[in-house]
Amino acid sequence: MTRRRTSALVAAVILLAGTAALLAVWRPWDPVPDELRAATRQVADLPGVVSAEVTGYEVAFRDAKDGDVALATVDVVLDDVLSPEAASAAAARADGLLAAARVDGVRTLSRTTAVHTGDPRTVHGVEVYPLTAWVTEDGDASSVADAVVLRRAGATTVSGASAEAADGEGLVRLAEEAAEHKIAASLGTADDAVRYDASGRVPVVAAARLAVDAAGRPGVASVVVHAGFPTGTTAADDTALTLQVGLAGPTSSPEAGDVARWLDDPARDAGGRHLAYTLTEPGYAASVDGWVAAAPPPTPEEHTVPLPTGVGAWPADDDAPACAGDDLRLTLGTPDAAAGGRYLAVLAENVSGRPCALDGVPRLTFRDADGEPQDDVTTEPSAPGVVAGRVVVPAGERALATVEWRAMSTANDPDVTTTVDVVAVPDGDPVPLVPTTELDVLDGAEVRVGPWAQGAEGWS
Repeated sequence: MTRRRTSALVAAVILLAGTAALLAVWRPWDPVPDELRAATRQVADLPGVVSAEVTGYEVAFRDAKDGDVALATVDVVLDDVLSPEAASAAAARADGLLAAARVDGVRTLSRTTAVHTGDPRTVHGVEVYPLTAWVTEDGDASSVADAVVLRRAGATTVSGASAEAADGEGLVRLAEEAAEHKIAASLGTADDAVRYDASGRVPVVAAARLAVDAAGRPGVASVVVHAGFPTGTTAADDTALTLQVGLAGPTSSPEAGDVARWLDDPARDAGGRHLAYTLTEPGYAASVDGWVAAAPPPTPEEHTVPLPTGVGAWPADDDAPACAGDDLRLTLGTPDAAAGGRYLAVLAENVSGRPCALDGVPRLTFRDADGEPQDDVTTEPSAPGVVAGRVVVPAGERALATVEWRAMSTANDPDVTTTVDVVAVPDGDPVPLVPTTELDVLDGAEVRVGPWAQGAEGWS
């Protein structure tokens, strides 16, 4: 039966009780329960709310005995003139009403409260608002206030923790506002020429300014600031920054040389931080690394790999014997990539049934599809100052060693790595491991390999 015909038959069961008549409407095409609709109407009547609509509802799990599990999405449009504090308060009140809704036959109703402001525009058939933020599951609407702050600072669009500016100067203004209000936000320009990937950290204004200025240099196609914590740190003051400069031509061009000299100039302002930069040519075929203002960080004292914050070390156990090759089951983690970098973990599970100790760095050989080693691949320490330390691996646990290299172009060298031979312990036999995807470790690659360390969640 078509919806039109069904609509014509929208029915009415009239129950007469004295002079009263009740009309029950059957809507088989509309799964949204009446209780949720009623709560949404209450939201629409709140001060500061322009409209509210259930835009998604489905039963994820049916359970006739204990009640279903359902998912709902409600779009709440707020008045565009609300202050950040008022917008956050209105969003919290709206989410509270939705959280209080009780649907008959539904044990758990998981909701997503999406908050919008401004007039939407249609992009590929979808309405996109100038501002969209979400209330967290525990009812925290602070992200709404943050989004309004960025919108008032000139962002053309704000979506969650990301904001877009019309141009580079607009991006710097957003960085200034985010820094003032301690807002962790990733920023970008409308033409994607400049991006600041904050990774949950508050932007550094000097780095944003440097990225915008670098993007205006001849021969530069794009600039990205990447933020991250150095291994073993969590404080915002310890945020490590990298400036990824995408060149329009080769690294050997005069323009690339001019960009490198401009970045190396001691007059460059990195905000008092040691800011690394990488110049990459199209396709990542070659790259040039350096430090802004020619100011690398001081050489660190030698240290073993620090554990992530909150992770306890395995027992030292001085009596544990050294691991033999047969004591370990070797595997490769899933390769990862970001900003022209490639990352891989080598994992060693202790299958001996007793603790054994690893101390050193695994030896790796990268082989192509013909089984031939990649030529001129050099390995170096994973990070300045990091040295191997004795790691006692409990039975059944896994140690790991990190592997990192720069992305390489396969246009001129299609012989990618299909197998990695791993020698886990001194005098051990090589174990051939096949990665889940081919690796662009090609002839001439420089690979950083870390020492064996305790496997744990939370590595940077």
